[in-house]
Amino acid sequence: MGFKLIHDSHFTSERTEYEPGEPVEVVFPWIATDTDYQFYIDGAFAMPEYMDGRYVIRFLMPAHDTEVSYSSRNTMFYDPSARHDRPSWSDGSPLSENEWKCNECGQVNSGKFCSTCGSPRPKQERARSMEDRRRLSGQRRSRSAERTLSTRFSC
Repeated sequence: MGFKLIHDSHFTSERTEYEPGEPVEVVFPWIATDTDYQFYIDGAFAMPEYMDGRYVIRFLMPAHDTEVSYSSRNTMFYDPSARHDRPSWSDGSPLSENEWKCNECGQVNSGKFCSTCGSPRPKQERARSMEDRRRLSGQRRSRSAERTLSTRFSC
């Protein structure tokens, strides 16, 4: 009579029942960046091998049902002193056409969200940026039209 190998859907194994003393291999393919993992066999710490981008746990099946489990901890952390190499702008105006200063942490950004704290770009900054783009695009069209006209009517 075989004993059950118990694990959640994050693990894969060849079978779910093994005879006592039979080699067991359990694979954990869900590796995330900035995350520490700890693995357990029946609540005791287990040291996995790291192979081909996944963790592999090998052991001999004991003479009882066995549970394989894990715990994880995010190791990414917020560093409030990061990226303070840019000048501080007290009026909140963008540094350039695409840059804006976060109202929450003061970080200068160019995307839709703050690269430091994740706050969304303020709506007035988005609106101002869209107005700037329309204005600049209109100026480009005017210059292009002037060049076209000057080219057509030059002798």
